[in-house]
Amino acid sequence: MKTPKGTIAKRVILGLFALVILVGGYNVAKQVRNNIRENAIEKADKQRIIDAQKADAKRRHEFAETIAKPAMQVWKKEHVVLPSIVIAQAIQESNWGQSKLYQKAYNIFGVKGTYKGQSISYFTDEYVSKDTKVAKGVKVVMEGDKKKISVPATFRKYPSVYAAVENHSTVVALNFIKKKNVTSYEDQATMLQKNGYATDPNYAKSLIALIKQYDLAKYDK
Repeated sequence: MKTPKGTIAKRVILGLFALVILVGGYNVAKQVRNNIRENAIEKADKQRIIDAQKADAKRRHEFAETIAKPAMQVWKKEHVVLPSIVIAQAIQESNWGQSKLYQKAYNIFGVKGTYKGQSISYFTDEYVSKDTKVAKGVKVVMEGDKKKISVPATFRKYPSVYAAVENHSTVVALNFIKKKNVTSYEDQATMLQKNGYATDPNYAKSLIALIKQYDLAKYDK
C-alpha cells in the first residue's frame, strides 16, 4: 500500500524540523561551553592581576620599611634629612630598590664617587641645557628646553643600607641642607632642588608627591 504524498511531505518537514532543533541545541550548548570557558579565563586573569598587585604592594612596603629604619635612626642622631625625604629619594633614585646600583652596591641615592675606596661604574641620566655639546654616540632625549643624556659615571659602593643612609646624610648636610632640624619635608625637598642635588627640574615636586601618595610623613613623627 502506497503512502500518500501528503504524509511523506509531512514526515520530511517534521524530520527537517527535528534536525533544526538538534543542530540549534548543539550550537546553544557549544556557546554555553564557550561562555563558561571564557568566563573562567577572565576570572583567572583578574586573579593573576590582583595577586600581582598584592605582591607589588608588599614588595614596595618592605622596601620602604627597609629604608625607614636606618633613616629614622640617622635622623635622631643628626637631625639633617627627614626620614620621609630619605625614603622618597630612595624610591625615586632606585625605583623601589630595583636599580642595579642598589642591588649591587647598596647605592640607594645614586651618589657619585667612592666610599672608603669602593665604587662601581654605571650609566646615569643627566639633564643639561639644550645648547650643551655632547660627545658622539651619547644618547640624547629632548625634554622641553633641556637635554637628557646618558653618560657613564663612578658611584659609591656601600657595605649596607645603613652605611648608605648615614653617608647620604653627611653629603646632604655639607652641600644641600645646611640647616639642622628643618621639620618640613616640603622645605627640605625645595632646598635639595634649589641647591642642585639633582638636575631633574621636577625633582622636588616628585619627592613631595611620593611622600603624600604613600604617607611617608608618618616616619617623621
